[in-house]
Amino acid sequence: MELDSDGYEFFGFSDPELRGMLIERIEFALAAAKWSRVDLAKKSGLPKSSVYAKLNRELTSELTFSDLCAIAKALDVSLLQLLPTTEMERKAAGRPVAKGSTLKKLDDLLSRPEEEFELVYQLDLVIRNYMARQANSDDQ
Repeated sequence: MELDSDGYEFFGFSDPELRGMLIERIEFALAAAKWSRVDLAKKSGLPKSSVYAKLNRELTSELTFSDLCAIAKALDVSLLQLLPTTEMERKAAGRPVAKGSTLKKLDDLLSRPEEEFELVYQLDLVIRNYMARQANSDDQ
C-alpha cells in the first residue's frame, strides 16, 4: 500500500528549511508584539543565550517542543500558529499571528446561537459605519 504523502504539511522540505520557516514565524510574532529577543527570553523563562542561539539561522540549535510551548505562551498565541501549516503560509514565509486570547474570543463569538451572532454582526456594522463617518469628518 502506498501512502499519499503530498497532503502532509511539510512534505518535501528539509529540516533547515522547516527550521527557517519556524524562526521566521517567531520573528514575525516578535515584531507584532514589538519585542526583542531579550524580551522573549524574559517573558518565556528561557535563557537569553538559548533564545539567541535557537533563533539564529546560521546555527543548528534546535527548538524543542518545550521551547515552542514557552514561546507560544509568552506571545499569547497557539502553538499551532507558530507552524506554517498551509502552502500559502510557507510561500509567504510567515506573517504576524493572532493572539490566543483573540482566537478564544472568536471561538466564543462563533459558538453563539445564530440570532445572537447576527445581532453582534449588525452592531459591528453600526460601529464600523460610525467610525468611518468620524474619520471622514476628521479629514474635512
